[in-house]
Amino acid sequence: MIVPVWKQQYMFRNLVFFLIPLLVPILILGSLSILITQHYVKEDINQKNMRLLMQTRDNLELILNEIDTLTLTFQTSNSIAVRLKEILNTQTFTYDQTTALDLLSNFASAPAYARPYIDSIYVYYNNPFNKSLTSTEGLVTLDKFYDRGWYDSYLKGNTADSWLEQRSINRYGIQNKRVVSVYRKLYTAGSSKASGIIVLNILPEYIENMLGELVSKEQSVIIANNSLQVLFQTKMPDGSSEQFDLQKIISSSDQVSSVRMGNQTFTLTHLQSGIQKLHYISLIPQGVLYQIPIQLSQITIALLIISLLIGVAITYWFTRKNYNNLKNIVTIIKSVEQGKPLPVAPVKVIDEYGYILQNIIKAFIEQSFLKVQLSERSYRLRYMEMLALQSQINPHFLYNTLEIIYWKTVAISGRPNEASTMIEHLGDILKYALSSPQNKMVILQKELQHTQIYVEIQKIRYKDKFEVIWEVEGNLQRYFVPKLLLQPLIENSIYHGVREKPGKCCIKVSIRRLPSMISIHVIDNGVGMSSERLHEVISLMARDDFTNQGTTVESAKDISGNIGLYNTNKRLVLSYGELFKLRIVSKPGWGTSVQIRIPIDVSF
Repeated sequence: MIVPVWKQQYMFRNLVFFLIPLLVPILILGSLSILITQHYVKEDINQKNMRLLMQTRDNLELILNEIDTLTLTFQTSNSIAVRLKEILNTQTFTYDQTTALDLLSNFASAPAYARPYIDSIYVYYNNPFNKSLTSTEGLVTLDKFYDRGWYDSYLKGNTADSWLEQRSINRYGIQNKRVVSVYRKLYTAGSSKASGIIVLNILPEYIENMLGELVSKEQSVIIANNSLQVLFQTKMPDGSSEQFDLQKIISSSDQVSSVRMGNQTFTLTHLQSGIQKLHYISLIPQGVLYQIPIQLSQITIALLIISLLIGVAITYWFTRKNYNNLKNIVTIIKSVEQGKPLPVAPVKVIDEYGYILQNIIKAFIEQSFLKVQLSERSYRLRYMEMLALQSQINPHFLYNTLEIIYWKTVAISGRPNEASTMIEHLGDILKYALSSPQNKMVILQKELQHTQIYVEIQKIRYKDKFEVIWEVEGNLQRYFVPKLLLQPLIENSIYHGVREKPGKCCIKVSIRRLPSMISIHVIDNGVGMSSERLHEVISLMARDDFTNQGTTVESAKDISGNIGLYNTNKRLVLSYGELFKLRIVSKPGWGTSVQIRIPIDVSF
């Protein structure tokens, strides 16, 4: 008789547990649906629409503020403005002017490349040759440039210092692109007459997509300039194909009004920006505003009936199931205490009881698995060390041979020279790399010294092809890092980034401390990699070894040329885990950045 009484109490408790949380919210929601009126719903929607327009205004003005940065560069900075005017008023350039033009072109093109919403940037100062600096074509003559519409708009003599308009760019006669141009006049110090203009061409699709993510599918947002020209517009709601009178909306003092279009009435919210004098308009069908209260009342009644029936059935099913699960847990615990074989763990965890059962069984299995996993990691570390030691061909013989070659080279020329210097550096590198293989960790200062010797060899080989900038926090050199960590990254930057790019390049090594780790960045401004090539390199580093899938070490090395990155990444993963693998970012024409993160450890 004890068990049935316990089951009845368990059943009653579950019934209260399930039905009260299920029915109370429905009753409250149903009561609120009666109290909600059209007025309150409408006010709430109007406030949301106004907040949406204010957010849209803030986001757009943040984008439009890019013109302020350009104005500071090309007007406020006297040296840049003077240089640009000098170039625009000259037909033939000196070497210094050509160099300055390259620098000015970078100033103009950098924002266009860095901001996805910028199509192009034009900078113009009045000059007799009608020349302008552009982010797309560099220095151009307007008579031969494919986009002259902005210049014609400038010549119309707009009295405002800044204005916006939508127009089309017919690039090379085959591409008709829609843009919104932001104009900002340029002035010379002491003059009230404009001496030039900056034009920022924005892609309206980017802004419209951003707006489309903010509004619902029934709502539309329109942005127009003070001339009533629509600059940006999301998809209009169904039934609003007719155009409404923008002039009437703008002249009205009401921020919220109703407008009839087609067979529907729409609620229209209007907000004006004081900076760019733009008009932000939200349009939403009024039928959407009053749909929720009606649906809420209908759903409340249906849910009350259905919930009551389902709640009783679910309560009975859960009571029976949980009672059986509790019996199984007690049985497993007793089996463990008595040393009996454990049952098979459940394949899927569908509730808290399945989770408890699965973890009780796994707790005993994982003890053995962790031992096997630690043994495997130790084996793989020894395997990587063995691969590295295969290249050690009698270190003492190599030291002695290099020393003999060094003195022979000095004897031939009668004094130290580049060849003897390279041999001396090479001997230091071999001594560092091949001596004491059991010491896998070295202090950062020693690793930096070895890497700088390697850089000196490469500088002799490539002359003035590149320079290396070192940024190391002074208090980090006492910490331990894996041996031969930096050299493969420098080598990768030289062979795959710097060597292939014309002109002098730069490699930057930045080492700084984070709260619990050391962060190392090796950045170059070489040729960079395409996204497809970067994906191949990352996929290569993710392999367990080069010999899997029928690929030998030699063939993989010929294909990828990134054996150094692979070995470095593998050492980091084996030593610290997947969270500390190499992170690579690259962009064609800009360069490559490789990041290493190492847990701080001074115990070696």
